[in-house]
Amino acid sequence: MSEPFAQGEDHPACAICPAYRLPRAAFVVYDRPSRECPFDPADGYRYTADRIPACVHPDKVGVEPDRIAPPPEPLAARTEPEPVRRRWFRRR
Repeated sequence: MSEPFAQGEDHPACAICPAYRLPRAAFVVYDRPSRECPFDPADGYRYTADRIPACVHPDKVGVEPDRIAPPPEPLAARTEPEPVRRRWFRRR
């Protein structure tokens, strides 16, 4: 197996970054966190749908992203009006 891409304790990559355990050719780099590469709580890493390890901080690893994350989904439109907030004043 090849050497990990990120080496040394002073490397700015996140502790869970695949760059610490894999060579550069073995993981993909997104431009930011995305629903396309969710965090897997079972082992603590991010993966694509094909289970390819993913890094989401290209600036910390020092490489250009090879995948672009899609824009965030818009928030669902509210169907109910916001509740009226009432203020209670204490009498003196």
